[in-house]
Amino acid sequence: MSARRATTLGARSDAALWLLDVWRQVYWDMVQFFRYRLIVASTLLTSVSMVLAFGWGATAVPAPPGYSGSYFDYVFPGILAVGVMFSCTYTLGYAVIVDFNRRAIEDVVLSPLSYSGFVLARLLGMTLKCALQFGVVLLIAGLGFGAQLGSPLWLALAFVLSCLCFAGLGVVCAVHTNEMSFASVVNLLLIPLTYFSGVFFPTANFGAAHQVLGHAPLALHVALFRRALEGQPMAAELVAGALAYALLAMGVALYEFKRRVLRG
Repeated sequence: MSARRATTLGARSDAALWLLDVWRQVYWDMVQFFRYRLIVASTLLTSVSMVLAFGWGATAVPAPPGYSGSYFDYVFPGILAVGVMFSCTYTLGYAVIVDFNRRAIEDVVLSPLSYSGFVLARLLGMTLKCALQFGVVLLIAGLGFGAQLGSPLWLALAFVLSCLCFAGLGVVCAVHTNEMSFASVVNLLLIPLTYFSGVFFPTANFGAAHQVLGHAPLALHVALFRRALEGQPMAAELVAGALAYALLAMGVALYEFKRRVLRG
C-alpha cells in the first residue's frame, strides 16, 4: 500500500470517528431532552401560547396600514422568529453552562473530538429541539388559524439562519456568565429585541430609529419569515444580512468557547 493511500485511509478513518463522536453527543443530548417531559413542554410554551393568544384574541384587531392580511397574519412571522430566538439562546446557552459545571468540557480536551465538533454536536441537538417547537407552532397556526406556509424552502432557510444566529449568542452569553446570571443577561438582550424588531408593529413606526432597528438581527429574521410565509421573492439583502449575522455569531461563539476551555 502506498504512503499516499495509507494517509488517505487514515484521514477517512479519523473523519469517521469524528462524525461518530458528534453523533453520540447528539444522541445522548436528545435522550436526556425527551427523558424530562417538563423540559419538552417548556420549550413549546412561549411560541404555542403566543400563537393561541393572537389567533383567538386578535381577530378584531386591524392589521398595520398598508398590510393586506389580518393582524394575526402580520404578527405570526414574528412569533416564529421570537420562538426560535428564545429557544435557541436559552437551550444552547444553558447546555454549555451545564457542561462546564459538570466538567464535561474536560472530556473534549482529552478526546479526539475537537472544540468545533463539540459545539456542532450541541448545535445539532439544539436545532432538533427547536425544530420540534417550530413544527408544532406551524401545525397549530395552519390548522387552527389558516396560516399559509408560502415557500417551505425559504422557510427552512430562515429557520436555520435564525438558529445559527441565536445559538451563537447563547454560547457567547454562557461562557461569560453562570447559571445565576445567564438568564438576566440574555433577557437584557432579547426582550428589547422582541419589542423593537417589527414583531408586533412595523419598525417604521419608530421614525428615524427605523434605519437602525430595521437591521437588528431579529428584525431581519422576522422579515425573512414574513416573506417565506407569504411566498414572496426573497430579497438578497435580507438573506445576506441574516447569513452575516449567523456566521458572525457562530465565529465569535467558537472563539469564545475555545478561549474559555483553555482558560479553565
